[in-house]
Parts: sequence; C-alpha cells; structure tokens
Amino acid sequence: MPGLIRPTTTHARPAALGIVGTLIALAVLVCTSGCSSTTHAAAAAMTGATAAPATTGSSPSPVPAVRLTAAQLPDGAAEKWQSIAAVRTQTVAGRTIQVNECATVHGASTWQQQAYASSYQTPAEQDVFTFAGSGAAHAARLALAAQMADCQAQSRALQAKSRVTVDAQVSRTATTDDGGAWSRKWTGVEGVSAAGPQTDHLYVVQVGDTLAVIHFDQWASAHGAAYSTRADLSLLNAVTRQLS
Repeated sequence: MPGLIRPTTTHARPAALGIVGTLIALAVLVCTSGCSSTTHAAAAAMTGATAAPATTGSSPSPVPAVRLTAAQLPDGAAEKWQSIAAVRTQTVAGRTIQVNECATVHGASTWQQQAYASSYQTPAEQDVFTFAGSGAAHAARLALAAQMADCQAQSRALQAKSRVTVDAQVSRTATTDDGGAWSRKWTGVEGVSAAGPQTDHLYVVQVGDTLAVIHFDQWASAHGAAYSTRADLSLLNAVTRQLS
C-alpha cells in the first residue's frame, strides 16, 4: 500500500452498515507519494473496519478555530448537521491528502478535521489545512481546481472500470476570488464514495496560508429533495469571512 488510510468519516454502502459503520468506513487517504489505483483498492478493503489513529510524528502547531459551525454548513436547516467526533489536528508535511476520487491536497503542514452526520444519516466533513506560506496554499488550491476540472472524465472512467452506469456529471457551481464549489451527480462506485445514485458537493476556499475544504454527499435513497446549489456562492463567501 503506497500510503496510510486515515480513520475518519466517509461512507460505505448505507444499507449494509448503518450510520455508525457508514461514517467510520469513509476512507479518505493520506499518501506519502502519489495516490494510485492500489490506494483506492485499499480504501475499499477497509470498508466496515475501524482503524487505529494514525501516528503523525511531532505534535502539530495550534490551528486557529476557523471552522464554520454545524448550522452554517451547506443546507444546514434541512440536513441538521451534528458533529460525530472531536476535532482532530495532525501534522501532514510531505503527504498528499485525498479529498475524493479526483482531488487531492498536497504540501500542507497541518490538517484539522471535523466530521458530521445529517438527519438523513449522510456524511459531511470540514477540513482546514495550513501551509508554510500563502504561496503554497494558493498552489494547492489551483491544483485541486485543475483536478476537479477533469473529474467528470475520471469519474466516468472509474464507473466504466467498475461496470456501473456511466453517468457522472460534474459542474462548477460557484466561483470567487478565493475559491470554488463543485457538484458531482453520478452513480457512485463504492470505495472512497458510497455505491448508488448520489450528488457530492465540494467547496474550497484559500485565505493566506490556510485552505478550507468542505464536502458533503446527498444519497438519492435518503434525500427526498436535492440541495439547491444557488446557495453555493454565499457558502464560499461565508468560509472566506471565517478564514479572514
């Protein structure tokens, strides 16, 4: 295995695991070098298992409390987000953090995680990365945006390889000077994502040496009404204000 699987929230097949197992089973990956297809396979193999906390070396420097509250997260009134674990901060120097099947964050010094569950028993996560300087944080944001620009093609290739319906549609739903928002509607491939029809939402904002990444998923089987991305611009601006 080329890297470490961090114990955090992601979702596996809901019907098989329920909310607790679903959230524990999310395998967002920390890679010591590039993340390969082998890494994705390792994530799938971990589904349903509880991993021990990863060892990250020396204690990380304090990270400012720049997170949104649960109520401020996307579609908060409907989702009724609740944190499911204490905030976790670790040093990640030299590692690449996998956000989804398409996007990664590289070059961060520290990584602060907060996991949530909704009233629909679906997951969200709020990550705050700090970098050695604003230039490194800006480069990480641009790299992630470039990866998301190719996410539709990557997602469809993964669907074809996994022999599920090839229907991924990825769009950029909002843009600011500091970040962007994306929506991916697709039949998910179990592993990093849950299996089945869903819409995944991703928000990325960089201010100075800090990069915030928020992502949440709507499973068609759990949500009666789709989230309106018309609110995405306001969400990006709220994150910028919080980081400033």
